[in-house]
Amino acid sequence: MKKIVLCGGGSGGHVFPSIAVSEVLKKENCDLYYIGVNGKPEEKIAEENKIEFYGYDFVGLPRKLQKELITWPFYLLKAVSKAKVYLKHFKPDIVFGTGGYSSAPVFIAAKRLNIPYVVHNPDYRLGMANQFSASGAALLTLGFESKEVYARDMEVVVTGNPIRQSFLEVDKLDKSKIYEEFGFTPEKKTVFIIGGSQGATAINEATLEILKDLVLNNDIQVIHQTGSLTHDAFSKRIPCKVLETKNYVAKPFFEHPEKCYHISDLVITRAGAITTTEICILGKPAIFIPFPFAGNHQEANIMHLINSGAAILHRQKELNLKLLLSDVLDLLKNDEKLAQMSKIAKSYAKPNASVDIANLILAKIENKNLTSSI
Repeated sequence: MKKIVLCGGGSGGHVFPSIAVSEVLKKENCDLYYIGVNGKPEEKIAEENKIEFYGYDFVGLPRKLQKELITWPFYLLKAVSKAKVYLKHFKPDIVFGTGGYSSAPVFIAAKRLNIPYVVHNPDYRLGMANQFSASGAALLTLGFESKEVYARDMEVVVTGNPIRQSFLEVDKLDKSKIYEEFGFTPEKKTVFIIGGSQGATAINEATLEILKDLVLNNDIQVIHQTGSLTHDAFSKRIPCKVLETKNYVAKPFFEHPEKCYHISDLVITRAGAITTTEICILGKPAIFIPFPFAGNHQEANIMHLINSGAAILHRQKELNLKLLLSDVLDLLKNDEKLAQMSKIAKSYAKPNASVDIANLILAKIENKNLTSSI
C-alpha cells in the first residue's frame, strides 16, 4: 500500500488541486494523509473528502517590517518540528504539495528526512513557498506554460492544474434542472460573478454599481458569489427592486460552482489559478478583474487568454464601471463573439492534469522502490 502525504493550503486555490489528485490516487488504493494549518480551508476540505487531517499552528511570512517578523522564524521551526513528527509516524513514500505558506513546513520536514516530494505550482509565477522548496523537489509540475525559469537541474513538467471531477463531467448535468434550481429561464442571458470563496470587495462594489442596469434595465440573470467574509454586509446594500425580481441570486459560497458556470454565458471574476483553469476547462468567455497585489501574479495567469481574445481584462486600479458595463452588454448581445471566446478558452484546457500528476507521483514512488531494492 502506497502512503502519500498531501499538503498545501491557506486558501481553497491551493487545496482543491490536491483534492483533485487525491481522487485519482484513491482509485489506486493509496493511503492518504493531509498535513496543514489548523483552522484553515485545508482542514475542512480534507475532512469533507474523507482524508485524515493532521494540523499545526502556523502563519504566513509577514510582508512588512513589524514585530511579528522577528517571531515568525520560531513559528516556522515549531511547525517544521510538528511536521517531522507526523512524517516519521506515517513513513510516507512521497509528499505532494501545491504551495501556499501552509506547505512550507511539510516540504522542509520532508527534505530533512530525505523523503521525496513533488511540488505543484498552480500559478504562472512561482509562489514564495514553492520557490523556496522547488530546488529540493523530486519533480516540479506547473499549472501554466511559462517562459520564466523556475528551477535548474530538476525535472519540470507542464501538466495544467488539477480540478475536481465534477467540472470534467459538467456536460452530464441537466441544464433545465439547474435553471429551475436558480429560478431562472434559459431564454435570458446569465452572468456568473465570482470573487473567490472569501469574496472580493472590488468586484462586489462594481457589481452594486451595475446591478440595476443588468437586472432591471436589460433583464439579465445574475448569479453572484459574494464571499463568506463579505456576504452579510453586502446583502444589506442590494437594491430592493433587484431583490423583487427573479433575475438575481446571491450566496456567500456555492458548493457546486460548476452548475453556475454551466448555465452562464459570461463570467466576471478574479484571476486565481484554479478559477482560470475552470474557465478554460468549461470554455467560458470571461471578464477578469485580477487581484492587483501579491506580486500581481493573477494578471500573469490570464495574459495568454487576454492576448488570444478569449477574455477581457479590466485592471482594478483603473476600473471604469461604464466601460465594464458596456463590455458586458456588448458581449451578451453578440453570440458569435461569445462562441469564439469559448472556443479559444477551451483550446488552453488540460483536462487530464489530475491523472497526469497522479501518474507522475506513482512513477516517482516506483522509481524510488526500484532504486532502494538495487
